[in-house]
Amino acid sequence: MPSPALTAPFAPSVRTASARRGLRGLFRLWFGRWRHRRALGRLHPEQMREVGLNPMAVRAEACRPFWRA
Repeated sequence: MPSPALTAPFAPSVRTASARRGLRGLFRLWFGRWRHRRALGRLHPEQMREVGLNPMAVRAEACRPFWRA
C-alpha cells in the first residue's frame, strides 16, 4: 500500500503553511529594514545631530544591506 503522503501530494500540510508564514515574516522584516534604512539615508546631517545621532554612524547603518541585522 502506498503511504498517505504519496496518495495526496498536493494536500496542504501544516509544514507548508508554517513555512509560508515564516517566509512572509522574513520578507516583512527585510522590507521594514530597507524602508527604515532608506529613510535614515535621506536625513540631513543637521537633522541627525538635532536628535542626537552621529551622522557617520547613521550613514554606515543606512548603507548596510537589508538582510543584515
